[in-house]
Amino acid sequence: MLPSAIYITGITVDGHRFRPSDWTERLYYAVAQYDRNGRVTFNPLLSIRMKNDGRCIVVDMRLREIDPITYSFVTGFARDNALQTFDQDDQPVSVH
Repeated sequence: MLPSAIYITGITVDGHRFRPSDWTERLYYAVAQYDRNGRVTFNPLLSIRMKNDGRCIVVDMRLREIDPITYSFVTGFARDNALQTFDQDDQPVSVH
């Protein structure tokens, strides 16, 4: 069964804290869009939350079907930086 959400943590698979410390905000803004008035609009299927004393990006799995480019970008970021990823039940998941 597919998870309903993926939590991308700021801890690498080697157990090191990922830097810079504001990586969640940078990633969140990188996939934001701007309306015609220049105001930033965030994707409602992504959020920043606290998990295990650190910030993480939460990816609602509906994003995979609704916006596959953003899903690929965010999960690719996690994969390229060897960040730990978990499902909503705290089970490790592989992002691909």
